[in-house]
Formats: sequence, structure tokens, C-alpha cells
Amino acid sequence: MAKRVTEKQRLVLQFINDYMEEHGYAPAIRDVASAFECSVKGAYDHIVALEKKGLIERARHRSRSMMLADRGKQVLRILEPRRIPILGRIAAGALAYAEQNVEDYVSWPMEGMLDDSARLFALRIQGDSMMNAGIREGDIAIFREQNTANTGDIVAALVEDEATVKFYFVQGGRVVLKAANPLYPDMYFNELKVLGRLKSLIRVYN
Repeated sequence: MAKRVTEKQRLVLQFINDYMEEHGYAPAIRDVASAFECSVKGAYDHIVALEKKGLIERARHRSRSMMLADRGKQVLRILEPRRIPILGRIAAGALAYAEQNVEDYVSWPMEGMLDDSARLFALRIQGDSMMNAGIREGDIAIFREQNTANTGDIVAALVEDEATVKFYFVQGGRVVLKAANPLYPDMYFNELKVLGRLKSLIRVYN
């Protein structure tokens, strides 16, 4: 069971984080002592306690080597951006996250994000078939990887070894992919491979 973090320890941890953001390197023990108006030994004891609780990590016999550990970031609610792969192609009819299939990566803040454990991928939108749904060419669409969908979801689906982004419906026992542009006809399938469900959209303005 994780040991409880005291309010003073949380304050020291916050000071370390703030100092690193301002200066680009970790504070020395004396900096901690000065900030909290305590002795160097008192500051050292705080640092040792933070390390024992897994809140910080530091290299032995090196000054200014403190860095926040994952648990320390959790205590301060610091959320690391998540790197989501932009897949350039769908290999062998399935999602492939190997480097040769990844065009680039996009960073996305974790706060307010769907399920943190969900596997995410992104596709760069081509064409104007979803323009009336606010999805434009060049947008980066982020999907939660899953092979099922509900009627009305916007999905990435595999059609002739290419990923397409459309509305998903089931009518008369068949799957229908509908565009959000009247110039594009509905697409009907007896079977369809769903790759993922749309969760977010990124647009870059030039």
C-alpha cells in the first residue's frame, strides 16, 4: 500500500517541480532549505522521504539530479501528453503500429481524455466526404481502436484495404456507411471491418 503523502511533502514536491519548470534544472538541497526556511539537514530529510515514497528519483553523488517520478506527477496531477501514431496505411487489412506504417505522431493532453488505457490511433483526413459533420481535409482524426460500433457513430472502417471515415448505421441486416456530403452515395456491406470510433479531432490552421 502506498504511503500517505503529508502536506509538507506535497509542498516540497511542488517546489521541486516549479523550480525545474522555471530554471530548467533541479534545485539543490540548499535551495529547498532556503525556500522552506529550514536547515540543510531538514531539507535533506524531506528529499529522502520523497524518494522513499517513490515521489522523486535522483542520481547518487550528483547535485541537482532530482526529478519527479511517475507517482510524484500523479500526486501533483501532472499529466504527460500522450503520443498518438498517425497511421499512413493499413497493412494486410489490420491496424499496424510498426514504424513503417506510422507517418508521424501527435501529442494530446491526457486530461479529460477518454479511457487512459484505450489504444488510440490517428488518421489524416483526405477528401470532403465528411465536411457537413465538421471534418475537413487535412484534419487529424483520433480514434479509439475497437471492432464494434453503434448506429450513428463516426468510425474508421476498412474498405478495399483503405481506411475510410464515415457514419456507421445498420439497416435491414446490412452495414451502411454514410458520408456527410450529399455528393457521396451510401455504401452497403454484408460484412465490414471496423477499425475504431472517432473520439477527437485536431485541426491546424495555416
